[in-house]
Amino acid sequence: MQIEGSEAGGDRGKTFKAVPEQPSVARFNVCGGQPPKLTSALFLAERMHLALVNLSAGSWVFTGCDSSHRPLQGHVHAYIFCECDPERDGRGEITNITVYARLGFGPQEKAALESLGRIWGPGELEVDLALQKLGRPEDFRGCALLGKSRSWVSRTPFLSTRHAKRTRAGVPKYDDSGLQKGSPEHDLLRLLGEAGFPRPLKVEPVRGTILGGREVPWHAFIRRRERREGKQAADGAGYGFRIEFAEAVQGPVAVGAESHFGMGGFVLFESENR
Repeated sequence: MQIEGSEAGGDRGKTFKAVPEQPSVARFNVCGGQPPKLTSALFLAERMHLALVNLSAGSWVFTGCDSSHRPLQGHVHAYIFCECDPERDGRGEITNITVYARLGFGPQEKAALESLGRIWGPGELEVDLALQKLGRPEDFRGCALLGKSRSWVSRTPFLSTRHAKRTRAGVPKYDDSGLQKGSPEHDLLRLLGEAGFPRPLKVEPVRGTILGGREVPWHAFIRRRERREGKQAADGAGYGFRIEFAEAVQGPVAVGAESHFGMGGFVLFESENR
């Protein structure tokens, strides 16, 4: 995969290419401090993003912009996923943070990741981190975010980027498959296709996710960042789905508004305590 753009501090028009030997995943353990619950994943991911931008001297892998501050196309910059291990979730606190960039981390980005040991922010946010491993998605067996499966289920709310379409008379507009155009499910399928995933055989809505032994609805999650940039959610609401593909796909699977900050994230369906 490649994209036209320019590296921070580099020449305009530079071509970014994936380097097979470079790691594309950095997984951290939360080892101290006061980790928030998974419902605050967007807030913590935003603070981690700011830390990595600073530590990397503004690498495009973390900023998502070229040297002229123009957003890169193709979603090649880093995703930040907060996780809550079902075996360690307690009251639903974040137990791990995974950073993923499909073009890989070079020396500049690896140095930033290896030097990151603490995140802090407004209020009482203070989280101590330990880098568990740098590698490729297939190196993290047992991680529900990075596995390979036919069946996936929402772990964080999907934030649709479009509004449901209606005629001037208020009649819903449908596509050839019978889905209302612009509806959350319609937008999910569109975004999965744009991300290179096959069209799912089945899509079913789910009301929430399991945290601390109970079902937590999507509206309980923070769904808007403090620093509002980029594509916004269409209506601010959160949605969840279980999706099933004809063949197993490699994770991570994450689409929708704020997906680079952990929203719209899916995990292996078998990993859910249901």
